[in-house]
Amino acid sequence: MNGTKFVVIKFRELVKTVVFAILGVIIIVGLIYFFLPKEEKTAVYHPGTYYAQFTLNGEMAEVEIVVDKNKIKSVSLTDTPETISVFYPLVETTAKELASEIVKQQSTAIDVSSQNTYTAQLILDAVEKGLAEASISK
Repeated sequence: MNGTKFVVIKFRELVKTVVFAILGVIIIVGLIYFFLPKEEKTAVYHPGTYYAQFTLNGEMAEVEIVVDKNKIKSVSLTDTPETISVFYPLVETTAKELASEIVKQQSTAIDVSSQNTYTAQLILDAVEKGLAEASISK
């Protein structure tokens, strides 16, 4: 009984095993590709300071955007009329919050608070105009 033993494998079972192994490898490779971080496109700007205006209830305010070659360095609210500060006291705090988020994320695609959606959207639109002016078209 110590002789050679033979293992009998049916061809159909062998084919099924190979097919499932190949499908498993394809699924694993697909999941790895899906969950790998994507390469982000970095914007390219003309370095400098850019200004964009927005209107809030008939009053003009100005946003200053300072950019480097491929980085937003700062965003701030400038030339704010006193009437805007009096009638819309949250404009300055909203602008500061947005500025820090824009600089941190290097994008204007940020979530805004539900308390000041209108004001935040006006400021974001002005920043986008300034960044469009600063961007280098390829």
